[in-house]
Amino acid sequence: MVHPTVSPLRSSRRARAAAHRAMAMAALASNSSARVRYRRYHLHMSKAEALALAADLQGKDDLAGVKA
Repeated sequence: MVHPTVSPLRSSRRARAAAHRAMAMAALASNSSARVRYRRYHLHMSKAEALALAADLQGKDDLAGVKA
């Protein structure tokens, strides 16, 4: 049996950002009006960008702690 492992280099924020990018693409393909599709797309992309930025800042903080 294969057990999935979590890479210590991949943060949960990065995983959530990837999930929001996938949800954004799914929003564009949904069976809704164009206004709703684009609103959902931009909502998920803004969340993905914020999570990616937070993961980058967390990674820099972790590296700063190692150097100290």
